[in-house]
Amino acid sequence: MRWALSPSFACLLMYGAFRISVLTVGTSFGRPPDAAVLAFGTAVVVALGCLYALVVLRVPSRWIMMVQALLTFGPYAVIGDSWGPISALLLASVLLGFPGRVSWLPAALVALAEFLIRVWWLPGGGLVYAAWATLATGAIGLGFFAMARLAHLVEELRATRAEHASFEVERERLRIANELRAVLGERLAVVIRAARNRPDEIAEVAREALDRVRSVADDYRDRSLAAEVAAARSVLGAAGVPASIETPELRLPDRADAVLAALLRRTVTAALRHGTPEHCLIEVGDTGRLRIVFTGLPGAPLREAAMPVEAEVTEAGGTVSLEARIPLGPRARERIYTPRWLAWVVLLVLEIDHIGTVALKLFGARDLALAAPSMIQVIVVVVCLPLVAVLQLRHVLPREHLAWRGTLLLQIVLVFTPMAFVGDLVPPSYAGLVAGVVLFHMRAPWSWVFAALLVCLPLLLSPGSVVHVTVLLSLVSMVMVYALCRLPVIAAQLEQARRELTRMSVVKERLRIARDVHDLLGFQLSAIAVKGELAVRLADADPGAARVHLAELVTVAEQALSSVRSIAEEGAAPAFGEEVEAARSMLSAAGIDARVRLGATPTGSLGAIVLREAVTNVVRHSGARTCEIETSPEAGSVWLRVSNDGALPERHGRAGNGLLNLTARTEEAGGSLTVRRDGDRFTLTADLGPGPADPAGRKIQGTGRGTGPKASPLRSRS
Repeated sequence: MRWALSPSFACLLMYGAFRISVLTVGTSFGRPPDAAVLAFGTAVVVALGCLYALVVLRVPSRWIMMVQALLTFGPYAVIGDSWGPISALLLASVLLGFPGRVSWLPAALVALAEFLIRVWWLPGGGLVYAAWATLATGAIGLGFFAMARLAHLVEELRATRAEHASFEVERERLRIANELRAVLGERLAVVIRAARNRPDEIAEVAREALDRVRSVADDYRDRSLAAEVAAARSVLGAAGVPASIETPELRLPDRADAVLAALLRRTVTAALRHGTPEHCLIEVGDTGRLRIVFTGLPGAPLREAAMPVEAEVTEAGGTVSLEARIPLGPRARERIYTPRWLAWVVLLVLEIDHIGTVALKLFGARDLALAAPSMIQVIVVVVCLPLVAVLQLRHVLPREHLAWRGTLLLQIVLVFTPMAFVGDLVPPSYAGLVAGVVLFHMRAPWSWVFAALLVCLPLLLSPGSVVHVTVLLSLVSMVMVYALCRLPVIAAQLEQARRELTRMSVVKERLRIARDVHDLLGFQLSAIAVKGELAVRLADADPGAARVHLAELVTVAEQALSSVRSIAEEGAAPAFGEEVEAARSMLSAAGIDARVRLGATPTGSLGAIVLREAVTNVVRHSGARTCEIETSPEAGSVWLRVSNDGALPERHGRAGNGLLNLTARTEEAGGSLTVRRDGDRFTLTADLGPGPADPAGRKIQGTGRGTGPKASPLRSRS
């Protein structure tokens, strides 16, 4: 069975053995049962243990608790005072079986039934024993419930890590889809309308949309608000803008943090592009609020930067202010607080149970056939045991949060001092409570050695006690305390791991969308801009050709709208053949001679994406007259080569996002990508992985100014 439930089952076995041992010894006011009754009681204890195990394993059955109730209270009629109190397992089953607060009433009825049986039906132990039986039922039952509930929580956290990450990824996709539609959808609609009415506006709108695409793609990369605040401080300082930044220590949800980080970066960049402000104020609040104030700057740049976030931009007296607030929803408590406080409350109840047991023995010694304590013994108990409870509750916290060695030694002294002075009036299970703390804080194997010594020490201080009963009771307390201390720590570790898995999954999805936005939409918007400019130039000289380019432009704009939806939903998957035709059309519109030879056809979308970005770079970043596109099979892979003349002088610095994206994509697919510059010729070569070769080596004619000579097959990566 699962590890998290192991303490529950171990404690159940020891508790069952303890109840059978008590049954064989009998109570101080009753005689032990005969052999037949003992066998019957043993069988019932085993059956109760099995039924509780089914409840812990969440076996669905409406009859389990009914049978438990019958086996819990029915044997009183046969065994009498020596039976029980064993209703703790029934109480734990009720708390586990009924939902939420509904379980409180039936659980209280179980404890009340135990009390009434001891008062009215079997009053041999008196009111003091009835009160103790009720207290023990509640404390032990809560202990079993807490161990099982915490184990279930640990298993749920472990089982739902991937599910939670998937949910957050889907929510992030929805948010990004809405942003893309807000940022690009309107501009693409303007392009489609302008193609019919005012084609001269197309290029300007397309270039503006292209700038927004670059900005949006950059927004989705892995950035935190804290990092963007630090970057804003540095950039503003380098620009000579005095900055006042108020960012208290805070932890926003990942979604709000990412949105505000992107908004801050866009706003500061837009402000510096439109001038040099006199002063900048940045305020971040823990309610998802970001306020940016510039002095000596118009408001238009901030309004543009605020899209698509709902932000309020106001201007007054030479000052422009942007304020955005991301709804955080009801602030959920960290899940670790629930198991930690559940464990702490149950451990508090266990301490109350032990102190109450000692108090009942002190003031009801005569009813329980115990020797009356002296005044000194009462003073020792009153002084030591409350201090033990305080230290016990302190020690159940994780050890990195406190200095525990000295206080743990003090607790051990305070526990065994009353045992030495008072004897049987102090339950031996106190030693088990301390042993559980030792197991939690100390490292194995020494923790097991010291825990065993603590469990056995009461036998030396109380020679008259029954050995197996004393040891079993201490072991039950030890395992229960250790489990209640350890399981919240495991839950915290799993919660942290789940958060990290979720964060990494969301970041990975953002990076995927950022690459698709750059690689796919960048190409389409560049094609729109090129065709729009060409249509304007040809409007007077060749109206028919201009109309053809405008029609193609509308088609590309509609494809871009479709890409906006596909990128944010399931990822775009362009076909290589369609991309070759689109590349020829774009190169032709830019006046570049396209020379295409396909010796193999790559599978999947990688080849289309690499070709799209490569052709976009040729159009945007070169003065090319010819561009060669070639695929060929080699060593079980398909290779793609895109080469052009007219390469502009090399710019020093890091590679652009496009080449970085393509390199990452090809490496993820198990391939590689290299670039080579030879004079004014630039060549991009990509290993696209395996794909079916076209043995015919078809030659597809270019649609530019002419068809070039047949390209030579690829023989190397460069």
